[in-house]
Amino acid sequence: MNPIVTLTLQADLRYLRIASVTACNVAEIFASMACTSGNIAEFCHAYELSVSEAFTNSVRYAEPSRSEKEVTICFSSDNGTLAMSIIDTNAQFNPITQAPDINSYPEGGYGLFLIHRLMDTVSYTRRDGENMLTMTKQSTITQAANA
Repeated sequence: MNPIVTLTLQADLRYLRIASVTACNVAEIFASMACTSGNIAEFCHAYELSVSEAFTNSVRYAEPSRSEKEVTICFSSDNGTLAMSIIDTNAQFNPITQAPDINSYPEGGYGLFLIHRLMDTVSYTRRDGENMLTMTKQSTITQAANA
């Protein structure tokens, strides 16, 4: 994957709008450059909502004892696929150990379910004290060409 944009924000919900607007804008520019013939707004919305949910989870589960908490969002691309990684230094938590069950989620707990529904792939890694949740989605034209 080729890096496009890296954004590091304080782990504070006041910065949620910056994260979601950036995700939408990167997705829109990527889709436009890929000459996507499909619904660019839908592609952008998937990224905007997914980063919103993942960023919110990173902020809510940040360790209160750490004074300088940050969330990094990295965008990269390869062959018509846009990847977005959310990186934090919170305690280890693998959000994808099992497929989400819509019937067992408590109120307000649908973020991971939405991410899984909106994105083509969702993966988690823990390395050097960092959690990395990576989500990918192919641009529509690539999906149509491979169908």
